[in-house]
Amino acid sequence: MNNSFVVRKEQFADFFNLLKNLGNVFAPVSVSEQSYAFKKVATHTEIAFEALRTILPPKKFFYPQQETLVRFDGDKIQECIPELEYQVIFGVHPCDLAGFGVLDKIFLDQPADTHYRRRREASFIVGLSCLPDRFCFCQSMGTECATGSYDLFLTDIGYAFFIVPGSAAGNDLMTKARSCSAPANASDLDQYKKFWNDRSKMFETGFAPDNLRTVMNLEWDNPVWNELGERCLSCGNCTPVCPTCYCFDLVDIASLNGSSGERRREWDSCQFSGFAAVAGDFNFRPTPVDRLKFWYRHKLHGFDDPYGFKTCVGCGRCTVSCPSGIDDLVGVVKRLQANRAETNESA
Repeated sequence: MNNSFVVRKEQFADFFNLLKNLGNVFAPVSVSEQSYAFKKVATHTEIAFEALRTILPPKKFFYPQQETLVRFDGDKIQECIPELEYQVIFGVHPCDLAGFGVLDKIFLDQPADTHYRRRREASFIVGLSCLPDRFCFCQSMGTECATGSYDLFLTDIGYAFFIVPGSAAGNDLMTKARSCSAPANASDLDQYKKFWNDRSKMFETGFAPDNLRTVMNLEWDNPVWNELGERCLSCGNCTPVCPTCYCFDLVDIASLNGSSGERRREWDSCQFSGFAAVAGDFNFRPTPVDRLKFWYRHKLHGFDDPYGFKTCVGCGRCTVSCPSGIDDLVGVVKRLQANRAETNESA
């Protein structure tokens, strides 16, 4: 059992109140018949425990869509330090937790992004188990199980939540939760193991990830890229919904007389035609094909060499949100892998 606990579902309201005592609680809620979003909740009854993927990933809590970094007035420049309230982010699935790990590497490596760090430090993360649908391929990316980036992780074992602390803050909360929790016993552990064993057999889609580096390098000129590029709308839908996309633009907003204003950071997308445009009327990635290949490589291989991990976590959001059906990562990878296999057999 090793420092694991259970909270029976009839006692979950008391456990939720302990989370509320920490700060504002944000959790998945239903916003339409098929869509969910992280929203502030006042009671546990508002939480959509059945939610699989939210429209936007929880990266928005640490890396907001728009924020003011500095303000200027005359010759005075002042950094805008956000006023933060401690927040509890509840119901983060393993793939999104893996996304936190990627963003932490990007934003917290020295020199750290102070805005991201402040929000990260003012947050308590509660992970939650989930069951895959036909778009989930986190198993292929090795992110189907939570390995970190959480304070508590809850697994639904039917009659209770099996809870594993992942930080000192998580251990502290479970100490306060003695009245509504109990140490996990052997029967609880059996149910916990059964959940994860059964879940591993439920994945409907995926690919063998071992040769992704080779495939992405050797299939750079595969005709599939032109086919996808002809259908791409360059709408950028795939990037805001991605748990690990972090591209941004800096925008200066000045007063009419130019004496004051502010500099904002806003989410941007490498799929926009102007993203790679530079001075001299030159664009490093002028066509949808160029931009798609860059995005796929970035997700499936680009971070392998410097960091030893991939930046796709297999959540399936890009596939669900793409209006042209070109962000079917599983389908594209399988086509590239099949071509590589055919080439090897004919050699």
